Amino acid sequence: MTELADEQLMLSYGQGDVQAFSQLYTRHKNSLYRYFLRQCATPQVAEELYQEVWNKLIKARSQYQASAKFTTWLYRIAHNELIDHYRRTGTQSKWLDDDNQYLETADFADHNSQSAAEKLEQDQQAAQLKVCLAQLPREQKEAFLLKHEAGFTLKEIAELAVETTENIKSRIRYAQAKLKQCIKYKLETSNER
Repeated sequence: MTELADEQLMLSYGQGDVQAFSQLYTRHKNSLYRYFLRQCATPQVAEELYQEVWNKLIKARSQYQASAKFTTWLYRIAHNELIDHYRRTGTQSKWLDDDNQYLETADFADHNSQSAAEKLEQDQQAAQLKVCLAQLPREQKEAFLLKHEAGFTLKEIAELAVETTENIKSRIRYAQAKLKQCIKYKLETSNER
């Protein structure tokens, strides 16, 4: 059986096919939740925003038009919900530090068939990456996560953020440079201890 494209599933859901929604939800629930989790102060806030996006999708089902990729449309809703959250609370994205355990390190690495030493090293690297991601400006972090976490192209991220492709490319480049610098610094300071 051929898998239906997301856009076709959403159109079917708009016509009342609840199974189509179930397939869409199953396909996108993990990446959408991680998108919020890595940008929010707490898992509770991430969960609230995540649920609100699905609620908005349900409400908009009959108006959906397949004029863009479904994922672009979905993450556009998510992006807007995140911006609205920042405006309501008057905060920028606070994130995790070394003491918080909100994200599973499995989100960053596959731990199957590794020695205890390798797992420990990967756990340390994941913790360092979380801290470094927290230090990025919101726009850079979002562009970086959309590219590397959700697999969006530069053009798709630009459409989502209503920016030029060049601006998105710059944000990702700056984010990668800052992450490399931060991780290098963290490694150097941890080796000095």
